[in-house]
Amino acid sequence: MIGASARPRVPRSHHKAQTRQALVDAALGLFATKGYAATSTEEIAASAGVSPRTFFRYFDTKDEVLFFGGDSFNQAVVRHLPEQPVELDDLAALAATLDQLAPIVIPLKPRIALYFRAIESSTTLMGQHARAVAQHNAAVSEALAARRSLSAPDERCRLVAQVAALAMEHAYRCWLGSELDLREVTSESFRLLRELAA
Repeated sequence: MIGASARPRVPRSHHKAQTRQALVDAALGLFATKGYAATSTEEIAASAGVSPRTFFRYFDTKDEVLFFGGDSFNQAVVRHLPEQPVELDDLAALAATLDQLAPIVIPLKPRIALYFRAIESSTTLMGQHARAVAQHNAAVSEALAARRSLSAPDERCRLVAQVAALAMEHAYRCWLGSELDLREVTSESFRLLRELAA
């Protein structure tokens, strides 16, 4: 019989990541069902199976839980965008980047659905979502400028980032309400965007 001392130890970082994700999942579920305002940090902690004190080791406020993880995806977009072939225009380069990152997003479909339900439950969260989108658009504008060897984003960079964000949110909402493939929905959303622009 293998003794306790012989069992492989789970790295502390892995345990912390599991606890953080449990808090995120608990918060998403509660915000989506009860609403943001009606959910307390104590309820989130209890649903995740930890103490309120543990909650505050990971997050300062309950709204931080909702927006955790978005930055890593946004950073991936900004990181991969300048790598797209030079023959692609800005909009096509963004579409290609999002297509490449789709495998990261697809497994998160249930969480993304809860996220949208959660932000729709609170004007506070809607405002924070809008600010997060604006920050992401600014970063995308910088990446587009770098791709075109500009010292700073011009109006074209800013507009492309904004309309691409609208197209992507439209694609997400269509995808969440269907059994369609995310890549197909995203491609159609960008096609419609180009059609409208023409």
